[in-house]
Amino acid sequence: MMSAVAPATTGPAALGPTELQGLAAVMNLLAQVGGMDALLSNRPSERRDNRLHIGYSEAAERLNIPEKWLRERISTLPHRKFGKFVQFAEEDLRAISDMHAVNPGGTDAKESESALMSLQPSKRSRKRF
Repeated sequence: MMSAVAPATTGPAALGPTELQGLAAVMNLLAQVGGMDALLSNRPSERRDNRLHIGYSEAAERLNIPEKWLRERISTLPHRKFGKFVQFAEEDLRAISDMHAVNPGGTDAKESESALMSLQPSKRSRKRF
């Protein structure tokens, strides 16, 4: 029985016009379906989200926090407001995340300030006997 696939030792010049047309048709279909970049990088093509703003539910999902937490603290968080509608941009989500970063080894400005305040003497005079 004869194989339909050309041997690996033959180069592209050994392909006939029919094989080249078939190869071109397959490549064209692949380019239309998933994109050549996805094919070449072995990753599925992802649909790009072109929305400028997102609502509470998606913002909470992206931050991996409860939606209720966002709603309760909205007055202290960066956001966009369109009338009564609250929306979040990518920069807002990054700022919210950065606001709640914790550095266990570093000292916070508030902590160092409170440490200095605890070392200062009282302004009240005390009676001496």
